[in-house]
Amino acid sequence: MVPRPPPAARLYRRWIARYVPVAALLLLASGLVGFALGSQVPSSWLQAPGTAGQSPFTPVELTTVSLAVHNLGALFVMFLGAVSLGAATVLSLVLNGFVIGAIVAIALKQVSPVVVAALIVPHGLVEIPALLVVAAVGLRFGWLSIQYLRGRTDALLTTRDLREAGWLLTLAVALIVVAAFIEANLTLEIADRFTDADLSGIAANGAVVSPA
Repeated sequence: MVPRPPPAARLYRRWIARYVPVAALLLLASGLVGFALGSQVPSSWLQAPGTAGQSPFTPVELTTVSLAVHNLGALFVMFLGAVSLGAATVLSLVLNGFVIGAIVAIALKQVSPVVVAALIVPHGLVEIPALLVVAAVGLRFGWLSIQYLRGRTDALLTTRDLREAGWLLTLAVALIVVAAFIEANLTLEIADRFTDADLSGIAANGAVVSPA
């Protein structure tokens, strides 16, 4: 029998209310830094591999499977904060924010803000919440580990912690798959309506990244 999901209010209170704002702040702050520095990067660096300019970011083939696998791997790295006192989660958030900000800054050199928004918003509205949910799990587990090591709690994790985290991670995985489908099949089609420029090089570098 599949266990019943925990009440949404309890999940929000224990996992979302405290840890998602922290994760969002880290992502936003590093994104602003990436945007500021990314504006100094030559636009030619954003070209797809095999052209005259090589992208400074790891490209991802635009298929639902490849995008989902890549982003799930990145989220797994973020979840490793659970066993690194939250350090891996913080590092992953900072790296993702920095790269996203840099990519936006570079893209704005080539296309209009409307096109950049069209490349990011459709799948980003699904992908970013998934990223923040996983970050919340990693940060909370990291905090609980610190509390346990300091002798402030008797147990490292409870069955309730593991069950609730399992539901949140399942939700995040589902969101990532949906976001990958949108990015692979709809994002370019939407953005192409606003420009005649070749967007493949920009779009192929817009996925969640991993510090690995």
